[in-house]
Amino acid sequence: MEIQEREVVLEAKDLCKYYGGVKANDDVNIKLYKDEVLAIVGDNGAGKSTFIKIVSGMIQKTSGEIYINGKKVEINNPIDARKCGIETVYQDGGIIPLFNASRNLFLGREKVQNNILGKLLRILDFKYMKKETIKALANIGINLKDSDTPISSLSGGERQTVVVGRAVYWGGKILIFDEPTNNLGVKQEKIVMDTIKKIKNELKISIIIISHNINHVMELADRIIVLLNGKVVGERVKGDTSHNEIVSLITGINIVKSDA
Repeated sequence: MEIQEREVVLEAKDLCKYYGGVKANDDVNIKLYKDEVLAIVGDNGAGKSTFIKIVSGMIQKTSGEIYINGKKVEINNPIDARKCGIETVYQDGGIIPLFNASRNLFLGREKVQNNILGKLLRILDFKYMKKETIKALANIGINLKDSDTPISSLSGGERQTVVVGRAVYWGGKILIFDEPTNNLGVKQEKIVMDTIKKIKNELKISIIIISHNINHVMELADRIIVLLNGKVVGERVKGDTSHNEIVSLITGINIVKSDA
């Protein structure tokens, strides 16, 4: 199917964010299509983080518009973003190391026992949360050896998948991954990348990835958008581009193509 015919689930129109005279995002226009992985790349200070912070409600835009499934929305905080089905997955973001996987998956949304005492005294239903956590992680292909162990004892890749599982479990239809493989070893990178592929292929969730790792971008993304100095300077379908072309767009320097 031609990309123009596909359903747009998120669209930013003329999105701007100014800090005094600094234009962190300058008339950024980006579309995310249904069931795709979109990578947004660029050097430090290109505007990637500013864009995802606006869409995820961490900061407010200076001007521009955001549309979800064709409907204009106002995203002023993370709660607004979640109501739009947007969940952002940061590296080890929003977890408490001493809590186990289920306490972290239900962090801030704990399930109390469904009886008078449970509701009155807010007695947590640990059995229910454990069962749901095991199911949620299995849904994205993760089976922890011991779901009761503190999350601090898990590998970096496993901790990241708990955060991903939480985003999916709580209804994320658009997932934003901020440097998902940063500071991970090769084995742990593969766990996270396989999880992203499974979510895209089996759960039909639209994904935005922010990454400096162009090799990972070329493996995961369907489409790549390049930011430079707060502006979109390139958009490529993965099959029609190369590693060197993307690096050239990021740096603004022509690189002799050697990709076979």
